[in-house]
Amino acid sequence: MKGYRLLAIVMILCGVLVLSGCQNPLTRLVGERETSDTSHVSYLIDTEGFVDEENVGLRKTVLYYRDEKGLVIPVMRRIPWEEGIAKAAINQLVDRPIVREDLSMIGLLPVLPASTEIIGMSIDDGLCRVDFNKNILSYNSELEEKAIVQSIVYTLTEFEAIDKVQIIVEGNIMKKLTYGTNIEKPLRRQNINLTHELSEENIPVVVYYKGTTNGEETFFVPVTKGVSGLKADIKSVVAALLEGVPENSGLYSEIPYGTTVNDVYVRDGVAYIDLSQEIKRMPESPQHQQSLVYELGLTLREVEPTIAQVRILSNGTEIQLNSNVSLNLPSFSNEF
Repeated sequence: MKGYRLLAIVMILCGVLVLSGCQNPLTRLVGERETSDTSHVSYLIDTEGFVDEENVGLRKTVLYYRDEKGLVIPVMRRIPWEEGIAKAAINQLVDRPIVREDLSMIGLLPVLPASTEIIGMSIDDGLCRVDFNKNILSYNSELEEKAIVQSIVYTLTEFEAIDKVQIIVEGNIMKKLTYGTNIEKPLRRQNINLTHELSEENIPVVVYYKGTTNGEETFFVPVTKGVSGLKADIKSVVAALLEGVPENSGLYSEIPYGTTVNDVYVRDGVAYIDLSQEIKRMPESPQHQQSLVYELGLTLREVEPTIAQVRILSNGTEIQLNSNVSLNLPSFSNEF
């Protein structure tokens, strides 16, 4: 009988240990125990291939840095998968010597001012409330201010559990920042790298151009443009891309000037892009042709995420690219 009692006690203790090991997935995201009811969230973040199979213990995380002109650039980096992964991601944006030196190799800059710290972070029903110390206000221009806000919002909303972000400073909700950016209410992704104000008739779309700051490393830059119509579609977004880079943006495109779009359609994850004959003036080098494919593909994927490959036609006939050019799209726009 004593043996049965001992066995029962052991089983109860094992059950307690198992239950104590269970943890709200959001706790791993913010790195602290959740006190609010988050039972409606049934997952963390890793349902889209962000686990790094080759480097155990690291997670592929998209962080948003900036270039010297203030444009915000998405960069996939591998950071330790630890408790508080969302906090860890934001800490990778802070201006520290090791971060600045690392980014200098690709011509980018940290976004958050030096000594910026997270005082607290919580997530409830898709809303991430992140409280910073006052050092986050230590910047000197409107460009820096816009980059800070966009970088925080876009970096945090890369995590599936987060849809919107409330930026708080020293426990206080501020109506506006120094140069007028409104942060009183929770922010969603909106108008990244908007170069011109949109009219009431315009619908925002995101297109991708090329950028470089050191003349060696290049990256793809998302830019918000406006198109007319009731709803953005795959043809209108390609037309917006073909309009060319915004003036004084420092960006460029591999797509020949004067190219127009005849038609775009998607079948089984493949986008067929029929362009005018000007596309035949494309660069001959495989590197430049690859960039052209990615400009088109990354732009289309903003409207139709299922697109995995693009094929380029001219007046109904598929054009021949260099044999070294891949038509498949990368998982991330920029990877360093």
